Amino acid sequence: MNLTAGAQSPSQSPSADTQTSTPRSRRSDSQRASAANRKKSAEIADTKARRVRTGCLTCRERHLKCDETLGRCLNCRKSDRICRRGVRLNFIDIQTVAPPHIIDHPHGAQVTFRDDSRHIASEYVGGFERYPPPQPESPVEKTRQLDYDNFEIIGPDYLTNLFQTAAHSLDPLSFDLPHSTTPDLLAGVDTWHQHHLIPGDELLPQGTSNFARKLARKHDDHLCLTDSDQVIFLQAFVEKVGPWMDAMDESNHFTHILPLHASNEAMLLKAFLACGARHLSLVDLAYEDKAIHLFEATTHDLLVSMQDPNRDSVLCATTALILGVYEIMSQSAQQTNHIAGSRALIRECGWTASTPGLGSAIFWISIRMELLDCLYHKWALSWDPDTWGVNMDLSQVAPVGMTEEDLWSHRILYICAKIANFRISVDQSQTLDDQPSRTHEQFQEWSLYNDWCDRWDKNVPRSMMPLSHLHPWQTNSQSVFPQIWLVKPSGILARVLYHTARILLARAHPLESEFRSETRNMQTTNAYEVFGLVTRLKDRNVASVLTRCLAIAAESLDTREAQEEALGVLDKISTETRWESGSVKDGLKQTWGWGLSPPHTLAPAQMHNHFAPDPATSISEGPEVSTGTDNLLLITGDFSAENHPYQGYYVAPQHHVLHQYDGYLM
Repeated sequence: MNLTAGAQSPSQSPSADTQTSTPRSRRSDSQRASAANRKKSAEIADTKARRVRTGCLTCRERHLKCDETLGRCLNCRKSDRICRRGVRLNFIDIQTVAPPHIIDHPHGAQVTFRDDSRHIASEYVGGFERYPPPQPESPVEKTRQLDYDNFEIIGPDYLTNLFQTAAHSLDPLSFDLPHSTTPDLLAGVDTWHQHHLIPGDELLPQGTSNFARKLARKHDDHLCLTDSDQVIFLQAFVEKVGPWMDAMDESNHFTHILPLHASNEAMLLKAFLACGARHLSLVDLAYEDKAIHLFEATTHDLLVSMQDPNRDSVLCATTALILGVYEIMSQSAQQTNHIAGSRALIRECGWTASTPGLGSAIFWISIRMELLDCLYHKWALSWDPDTWGVNMDLSQVAPVGMTEEDLWSHRILYICAKIANFRISVDQSQTLDDQPSRTHEQFQEWSLYNDWCDRWDKNVPRSMMPLSHLHPWQTNSQSVFPQIWLVKPSGILARVLYHTARILLARAHPLESEFRSETRNMQTTNAYEVFGLVTRLKDRNVASVLTRCLAIAAESLDTREAQEEALGVLDKISTETRWESGSVKDGLKQTWGWGLSPPHTLAPAQMHNHFAPDPATSISEGPEVSTGTDNLLLITGDFSAENHPYQGYYVAPQHHVLHQYDGYLM
């Protein structure tokens, strides 16, 4: 019995130990169980789905959960999609206090306004009802509604054919109007009514110019010259004639732009070749016959074009201007007056100082040619400077599309033109009985122009100011004139015009008898400055433009040494450029009192070709042109004048307008 009990005792001991465990052991077990429960809860929390608030829009559209990885999420990388991010607007809360209304066109506005808010609001429930009823009495709304009605009546097929057949108004090379896009393009008059939206059409207020559009495209098929004579003549124009035409044009239309497109325009190419051949004939008479032949051929083409009411006015005006330059270089008077013809075409095109591009370049070349001649011959300008549209607020910078050099060059031309006309009014008032009563008004006007000159000199850009100014005693040269250095030829020409304006102001002082010493010193100082600018000029083609200004300045030189050096400067320019200056030198010697007999009298039409043929107006003597001391462009530079140019050939241009559908074609 004891052995059995003793055997059973060890087997029962574990159970006894368990039952007799201490309270501390029980607490340890409960802590372990609690830790296990917390770990299990944490695992459940980690596996619970979290709400994505910054996911990409791509995953939202695909109804996928985004891992919100910046740059490109995992889903987009797996499916190789664009991971778009941003804020998606649902347009749920829309509050409209004052819906927008259509705006009428301001007078002369270049921008059209198109209001599509009603159409957009109609896509939402109750959106269209928030707007007030449309006002049909509005002229813009009436026009828009009429255009929609016309489109519904005539249909897109008819309008497509209409646009393709409107050759004069629309250039088929510039537009591609597929059938599917025609209704969108013709949805309203605002799309096509603003013709200036098409590059090149800004040169004409009405109608279009295919030539101007080709220039605006800048990428056009061109032909290479294969004739050796044509290459020589065109090269002579680009290198010798074009530089002084572009002397005040930073874009260099006649040396860098137009020659590139001349091969596609036969009439323009002939004009370039005629001018180049004429320049070469000044050195070698062997080119005389070719120059005359090209000039006559170009004149014939231009006269034929003048008979066409649907002609390209931009191309005709450009050709007429180049032929006018030919007349300047010609030693004999021509029967056709292309200088007056180009001026009339410029007026017909409506070009002014505010015209961009080629129109502005041609306008200012024509103005400069006439101005230099009027300054020398004391003529009144045929075109009132106040109608040019020059911005004379000298505190403003150049507008968009115009360089600072162009703007300030135009301003000094305007100042010189005003002084030229003012000088004539002062000379005329000296012969009137009421001269004392007008002296005060003239002095106020003189002070205004003098102030303009002061402000122009102080405010011009740095590129138009001298880089150096050395007096004669500061140099080793034997010249009596200062050495003035400017980099740009356009700046030199503008600076010479500035000093010329100063000289003319001194001569036209209403109280000259009271300020004789001051005005005399003003003339001499600025005359020396003019020759100081030109003597250092390397580009003699630009110096030839300044022949008239040199002649005006030379009249104020006060010493024999300076006068002889001035004649040497004119001789050097004549030798290097082949511009004849003999008559100018004879006139200066007569002014200086060198004992020459008065030259034989010349008619004004002959004076244009007998005097130095610089870029000044060359008026040919014709049977219907009256002679006198006035500027002949006053009576021949406009097609509305009785004695207008190209008589017997000129036909007024007819702009292509379809009355029923002019809203789409204008």
